[in-house]
Amino acid sequence: MKDYNDILEKLRASGNLRSLPDIVHRGKWIEKEGQTMLNLSSNDYLGLSSRQDLRDEFIGQLQESGLPFSSSSSRLLTGNFMVYTELEELMANRFGREAALLFNSGYHANTGILPALTDKQSLILADKLVHASIIDGILLSGVPYQRYRHNDYEHLEQLLVKYVHAYEQIIIVTESIFSMDGDIADLGRLVSLKKKYPNIWLYVDEAHAIGVRGENGLGIAEEQDCIRDIDLLVGTFGKALGSMGAYLLCSRAVREYLINTMRPLIFSTALPPAQIA
Repeated sequence: MKDYNDILEKLRASGNLRSLPDIVHRGKWIEKEGQTMLNLSSNDYLGLSSRQDLRDEFIGQLQESGLPFSSSSSRLLTGNFMVYTELEELMANRFGREAALLFNSGYHANTGILPALTDKQSLILADKLVHASIIDGILLSGVPYQRYRHNDYEHLEQLLVKYVHAYEQIIIVTESIFSMDGDIADLGRLVSLKKKYPNIWLYVDEAHAIGVRGENGLGIAEEQDCIRDIDLLVGTFGKALGSMGAYLLCSRAVREYLINTMRPLIFSTALPPAQIA
């Protein structure tokens, strides 16, 4: 058997042992080891999670609605509440899209959508620097994939030319703002490539753009005026919007297909969506 204590000692000796920090959070400030510091490392970009007025408003609405703190079941069984549907309709209307589908988290979205929509006749072409959750989704799908050089659309087009007639469906996968370095994708260029070749879908993760980019806070897709041209537009409520959960904006057909093919636990059921409305 592995000696885990020995492994931990080796990590400590090499300076690579990790631990959970003891931090006191006070809104945008944190206190650690007697120091008060401005927190510039969180995903709470707008500071909404610590806004007392929003917290009070939410608690008041929750008390009035009588919604439970758990759905106690999958949405496909007895766990669906009308407030989920209302939020999905609101999201679709705000983005000018046909439909939306909620998820427990961005991780659930990225690991659930691609496996459900692909088969052995599908090819995924992903930017080299997409988030680890997208990589997990690609691997879970079990379909062939290639990773094009980061924001290198000439390389991407070379792959499209090479494979476009070899697969029934190719899905280009990218983030709009890349989580690790802040680079921004040229979504307009990707849309043009999608339209240039047959059977191409575009999957864009807007997790780090929603709420902070675009005239109405709808992300880079709004900023670059291509919301309607992105087949699968994913975002999260857990970063700039200061809450939890995620969403997919898509066609009605894709929404219904996912409901019929995805694992039930993927769908948002943990908490009433009033918390993220």
